Amino acid sequence: MSPWISDWTFSKNDALKILAEHNIELKDDFKILKNGSGGFMDYAHTLKIQISDSDKSRIAKEIRESKGFLEVVDFKKDYPSADYETFEKLNFETKNYLNREYYVKEPMEDGTKHFHFQLSKTKNELQYIGRDE
Repeated sequence: MSPWISDWTFSKNDALKILAEHNIELKDDFKILKNGSGGFMDYAHTLKIQISDSDKSRIAKEIRESKGFLEVVDFKKDYPSADYETFEKLNFETKNYLNREYYVKEPMEDGTKHFHFQLSKTKNELQYIGRDE
């Protein structure tokens, strides 16, 4: 389907499928705040959802307890970036977000292979960005 058509028909089940592909499970109901995809040279899919307190706490704990977690990174000086050659997950904290970023060897169905999740520290929001770069 063309990106603009799939954006229009995007559902909670589609969001759950994307999250499940990345081993993120939501146990409670959620609200889709924003969904979009496209790009002329570089394709990207973005999704922002509002999640429950308990899902936020659980996901935050998973990120903070992950191997190699980097605490409060000063993004102005040295913003970390996932390594496209190792495919290891980079988990780090900035002033406003808990982050998980990584590449996969084989692209997903939509062609994306670089992923960045941001969990807001002040709101119950989880954002997903998948790119084909």
